[in-house]
Amino acid sequence: MKTPIRSFRVAAAGLDLLHQTRLKLACSLLLSERMDVGLHGWSDAPADLLVLGLDHPDATAALAQARQRGVPTLRIGREIGSATAGALPHGATVRDLNEQLRDLLGSSPATAPADAGDAAAGAGTPLLMQLVRLDAPDTGMHLLQRGAISVAVDPRTHSIALPPALTLAELAAQLDDSAWSISALDAADFQHQYAYRLPQRQSFEALHFAIARYRPELLPAPTGATPLKLRHWPDLGADDVPTSWLLAIACLHARPWQAAALAKACQMPRDTMESLFSAAFASGLALPQEQPVDQPQRRRGASDSRFFSWVARRFGLNLFQGAQP
Repeated sequence: MKTPIRSFRVAAAGLDLLHQTRLKLACSLLLSERMDVGLHGWSDAPADLLVLGLDHPDATAALAQARQRGVPTLRIGREIGSATAGALPHGATVRDLNEQLRDLLGSSPATAPADAGDAAAGAGTPLLMQLVRLDAPDTGMHLLQRGAISVAVDPRTHSIALPPALTLAELAAQLDDSAWSISALDAADFQHQYAYRLPQRQSFEALHFAIARYRPELLPAPTGATPLKLRHWPDLGADDVPTSWLLAIACLHARPWQAAALAKACQMPRDTMESLFSAAFASGLALPQEQPVDQPQRRRGASDSRFFSWVARRFGLNLFQGAQP
């Protein structure tokens, strides 16, 4: 798994057009460092860093505000003779800005990962998960934004639209961040303004199973004693599900199981199996049953063999390699 993208909010004040343009380029180049930077004007909105042009008449007031709020600054001015930490002379290049941003944001306390349990408890249910809940009212499309990351939620198609390079693992890592904003989105506006920027489509099912894999603490606790069977095979890609989960999913697709019994049969940790059950319930795939199957069937019919062969082909596995005739 790749290192998750970290998101930052950088404010700018007092910069001329040249430095503003170079700052935008420097921010965009930080994506190669797995750092997603949203750039906006200096205001009362939260910011992880202020880039300030000291030659502007309002620079003194902005600097005082930043110090009062505890926001680190990167100062640019003619009075600065040479580059030092947090200061650049007038005419700073894109490279100069990029290096300063990388160092200042990389050491910012805002980038330190919080304890996952504390974050989940403090932030409540993340915005995205509120929109994809089974009992969520269908109020149309919504746009969620966090820095330069945008995600569109489409209840009509039970899917989310993502930027082309954003993975579900990276999205799951930031779900409970308090900086997400939400706004209603008209379908026509989405096609006109966002469809080309958010070409990747992922189903609600894929999102829930990714959360179960990467952030299981964000899902409601499963009712492990309740046996379930899956309505259908989850809409998952080969990169979204661990190979070790495939047998368990196939068993749940075929017949009902309790979490403890299936964990034992598949030789998987109990908490991992409960996360898988949580994803099934949260995504609406779970069909609660009265009678579970405690042990795997000894005989496998022709239909079972065809099904497992289909799973192997889809996920590039050799499930029956080395099996005895």
